[in-house]
Order: sequence, then structure tokens, then C-alpha cells
Amino acid sequence: MSPADVPEPLASPVLEPGFESETDRLTRTVVRDGNSIRFMPSGEESYAKRWELIEGAEKSLHMVSFSVIKDDTSRRLAQLVRDKVRQGVEVKFICDEGALWTTGARGILADMRKSGAEVITYDPLLRNFGIDWLKGHRFARLMRRARRQLKRRFHEKYLVVDGTQAILGGMNWGTKYALGGESPKAWRDTDSYITGPVVADIQHRFLDSLLFYRAMEEAWRRRRERGFDPQTVYGQVPELEAIAAEENASAYFPPLPPTGPTRIRYVGHKPYDDEFLPLTNAFLQIIRSARASIWWGCHGVRPPRMFAEILADAAARGVEIHLISNSRKSSRSLMGHGLMGWMYWECSHHFRWLMERGIHIHLWQRPGAFHSKTMLVDGALAAIGSYNVANGSTYHHTESTVFVSGGDLPAQVKEQFLIDLKDCTELTLAQAKKPPRWADPFRRPLHERNLLVDRSVWPEAVRADLDAGRFKWKYSDPPS
Repeated sequence: MSPADVPEPLASPVLEPGFESETDRLTRTVVRDGNSIRFMPSGEESYAKRWELIEGAEKSLHMVSFSVIKDDTSRRLAQLVRDKVRQGVEVKFICDEGALWTTGARGILADMRKSGAEVITYDPLLRNFGIDWLKGHRFARLMRRARRQLKRRFHEKYLVVDGTQAILGGMNWGTKYALGGESPKAWRDTDSYITGPVVADIQHRFLDSLLFYRAMEEAWRRRRERGFDPQTVYGQVPELEAIAAEENASAYFPPLPPTGPTRIRYVGHKPYDDEFLPLTNAFLQIIRSARASIWWGCHGVRPPRMFAEILADAAARGVEIHLISNSRKSSRSLMGHGLMGWMYWECSHHFRWLMERGIHIHLWQRPGAFHSKTMLVDGALAAIGSYNVANGSTYHHTESTVFVSGGDLPAQVKEQFLIDLKDCTELTLAQAKKPPRWADPFRRPLHERNLLVDRSVWPEAVRADLDAGRFKWKYSDPPS
């Protein structure tokens, strides 16, 4: 059966009130009414809107990105930032420090700082790698801290202008995103343009992130002070956020009247900052509730067992599942030549297990990578954001996603999936090689961060292992 032939249910469980209230609990968020959302499945479209919004900013311009690439697109951004600061617009920017090791864009960020913008780079890679010589198991502790530091990355991509308009999705700053839809070598990615009451939720997310990461920097600078307790700094963040929101109400939180009929839920995800996994809970709940179909794509399909088992359970009850990932060739255009081939190599070890359970794998064939992080369930609920079908997003990376049910967006997402599948080749079981035992991802022991996932959405196979204690402490110290 082709994806176009998959029948969609007349009434999917993902549209029922019970599903919505349970998602409220699992994510600690709510759905906002009265919004409009524009689907932008190309860099050409998204960047045209980005430039328009930035040039039109009057009070505040708040941006976050995983990476900034050293090229003409990012230089243009730096020039616009300089112009907006001169016009009296407050400009603040957050990006991941680790990604800068591969993009060469530190000079561009330095120019933005010199122009008067506040630029925060999240969690430098070489912090906290030292050994605590006063405690036992020195090498084991070092390895846990090193893994945690490497995995703890800022992966969100959005911007908010004057507290009234937002663009959110999977695109970072760089020409390979901006030329999507124009050049075959550019990346295929998706953003969304959002107005309405839900923008305030995204703005709150930015303000919380900004103040928390300022506190992280202060705690690092003061770490050697006698008697200093970092929690005194972090404990001030809620009060500082309330003060900043009140003092900057007109720039950050102006009144947001309804702009359309769309109901949107925004979910932010800070695994290490909050020790809570709302997006993982949400996606597991959605898959568990699917009745007819799941279409899901990202740059590299390599689900941890938590997701692999729940996808397999869905396929076993008759849900048609199609996943889009990069081919060996297209993955080479990803960061560091696909981290020197590792990305496809690691993904390929997941494919046969998934396919043996009835899940379809489609590999992208264009020169530029497939980087869109979009999901569609039962033709009724669509998700657009930065969350990948991978271990990093599940347990470690900060992420942002919007969920939209009803309205025109799910149909637009379905149409785009059908377009994308024309540029894919479906992998056959004969082509999917069985990984060697030492590289089989589904033989790896579960790690302790699975315990952060809400128990109600654990698949049965994972529940059995966790309840029996068959997991190891890989990223943090076990309880004493």
C-alpha cells in the first residue's frame, strides 16, 4: 500500500478531549485557540519571511538556533542585527556553543556582540570534564560527566519579533537552509510562521532560557568562591523572569488577539535544565494513540528502544508507518560530512529491525540533505519543530515543537510528504543489512534517562526491563 492510499479515520483518538487533557499532563502545557499558522516547507519561503520580520522589528528581536554557519546569509543577519540595534531594537540571540566548533561562525557572533546584541552560547563543550579527585570511581565518573556534557546541546530554532510573530521549525542560520527550494544542493527543511495567543508561550520560553543561561554563566564564573552555592543563582530565575516580563510587557507580551481559527500547542523541552522530557512524552503519547497512519521524517532515523518498541507496537495493531531518513549519499552533506559517515552508519543499524516489524523506511536521494522534522498522525495531527527520531532529542537536547490539530495544516503536511516521497527510494528488506552484534543498537542496555519518561507511555518491552532493573547509569551517578 502506498502512503497516498492509506485511509485516514473519520475520528482519530488524537482529536478526542481525553487525549488533549492527558497531553496537558504529560507536557505541562495547554492548547491555545485563535491562532494562524503558515506552513513553509522551503528555505526560500522561510528566509523571505525571516528577513521581512527582522527588518520590520520595532521593539524586540529574540532568536535561537542550534548552529550559525559562516557564510553570506549569516553575515547578512549580523548586518541586520547591527542596523536594528542602532534603531533602538533589543536584540538577543542564543545558540549552541558545541556547533560552533564545526561552522567557523564565532567571528560573526562577535560582530553581533560588538553591535550591542546580547549573544549567549550554550554550555561550552570543555566545561565540567575534570575529575573530582575527592570521590571514588574516578574514571567512571569522568566518563559519565563527559557523555553528559557532549550530549547536553541546545537544538532549538525559532525567532520571536515584538512578542507578536514567530517563526519556528528546523532551520538554522546559513545559506544551505536559505536556498532550500532554489538549489538542489540546499537542504530540504520546514519552518512555520505563527501569529496569535500561542506566540506568548514561545516568548515565555525564550525569556526563561535567556535568564537560566545567564545564571549558568554566573554560576560558572563564581564556581571557586568560598561557600558559593549555584542554587542561589538558579533560584532567582523565576523572580527575575517575572520582573523582566513586567518591565518589558509592551515589547515582550503585548495583547495578542485571535488571528485565525487554528488550535496550537507549543511544547519546549529542556532535558537537563528541567530533568523533564515533555516532548518525548508527547510523541510517545501520539504514537500510542495513532489508529491509521504515522508519517515522520528527520535527518537521521535512529530511534532509541523507547521509540522503536512503541512504533513496532503501533505497526502490529495495523498502523501504516512511513519514516523518511537520509541516504548514504545525502547524509554526506550533513555536519562534518555526516560526521565522517557515522550518521548514516548508525542509522542503517536501526533499519532492518524496524522493517521486520512492518515499518517503511524511505531514503532521500537529492544531493542536499533532508533535514525537516515533521510528523503527521492519522491525517489529523501535525507536528513541526526541531525534534529528531533519535536518542539525542529523546533524552538530551533542548527542543521546540508546535502541534496542530484540525484546520488546513495537516492536509498541507500530507501533501508535502507525498512530494518528498517522490525524491526518496523505499528501502527493501534485502537491502537492509543486519548489523554486527557489537553494533546492534537494540542490544545496548537501557540507560537511566529512560526513567525520566512518564511511566504511562512506556512500551511494554521497555517497561519490563526498567521494572526489572535491567539498565545502567550512563550519564549520571547512581543514587547512593
